[in-house]
Amino acid sequence: MSDNPIIPPSQENFIDADNVVGVGEEEVHDIPDDIGNAVGGEEDEVSPCIANAKKKPRVLFEKNKKPKSSTTLVIQDKITKIAESAASFTSMKQGEVTIKEVMDMVLECGAVHGSDEHDIATQLFVKKDQREMFKTLPKEFRFNWLKRRYNDKYGN
Repeated sequence: MSDNPIIPPSQENFIDADNVVGVGEEEVHDIPDDIGNAVGGEEDEVSPCIANAKKKPRVLFEKNKKPKSSTTLVIQDKITKIAESAASFTSMKQGEVTIKEVMDMVLECGAVHGSDEHDIATQLFVKKDQREMFKTLPKEFRFNWLKRRYNDKYGN
């Protein structure tokens, strides 16, 4: 049995036939002698030994990272624009006129609960563009505008 706990007993007397140097032969090295020296800006790195002793270690050259491609930059730019657009949309959404605000305006302009004008307002102001239109009108025209919308729809 081996004194080394790492080497299994089955490999104690293992001889690598590929690395035996015969009489009159020169020893061949697969790994260059200048390992660790940078050649042309590249660093050499030896891969770790594999359990199978028949495979020889390889030398890996570390490649420099490529700069970001134009596709990556375009995608990054588009994502930034989407984020900015979402932020501006949120701020615009906060400036909207709510249904409650518009219905309070309807009551202020003279339309009473249950009147034709109040009824048409409840139907019209479900839509955002109708609420915005009503808000842009001067206070004195709002009641007549509601009356006309009611007459347009029901023909009175």
